[in-house]
Amino acid sequence: MDKLVTILITNQKRRILSSAWLIGVSLLLFHPSLHATSSIEQKIKVAYIYNFTKFITWPEYPGDSFNFCILGKDRFGSLFNSLESKTAFGMPIKLVRLQKLAPADHCHILFLGDRLETNIIKLAPYTGILTVSEKSQFVQHGGIIGFVIRNGKVKLQINMKRAEQAGLVISAKLLEIAELIGEDEDG
Repeated sequence: MDKLVTILITNQKRRILSSAWLIGVSLLLFHPSLHATSSIEQKIKVAYIYNFTKFITWPEYPGDSFNFCILGKDRFGSLFNSLESKTAFGMPIKLVRLQKLAPADHCHILFLGDRLETNIIKLAPYTGILTVSEKSQFVQHGGIIGFVIRNGKVKLQINMKRAEQAGLVISAKLLEIAELIGEDEDG
């Protein structure tokens, strides 16, 4: 009888442990913090973009707003919208969503959302535009600032040649935290 009770208790413990393990794995797989990683990454990128206004000097621009343009679809949604409550250089930030870029758009920052156009270099004539993207090889294709992930952290790549061509002056503080891409490395 004692042996039977021991076997029943052991089987019951196994079932409880198995159930607990399955519940634990399910909770882990569906826990919001796992999916929040991309949300946190997006928040960091938006914060970087806003802070670019504090560490980059643009050529003089006769306008009443600091224009942050998004070309194509973006996956940031309302996070970008939050920038409109802020100011840059004493001007309100204006969010402009574009499907095509035209010289009349007067963008200060141009975020290329879902596109990595190989003709990004053609944007250089639009002086004073800081081009930013999270697409792979963006800086090597002529963009100015690209977001990359290194060791699980959001990092920056900066193409100094393109920044200078656009008439942008990037502070040493921002350059210290970035991977610089020089003339010999960009395409």
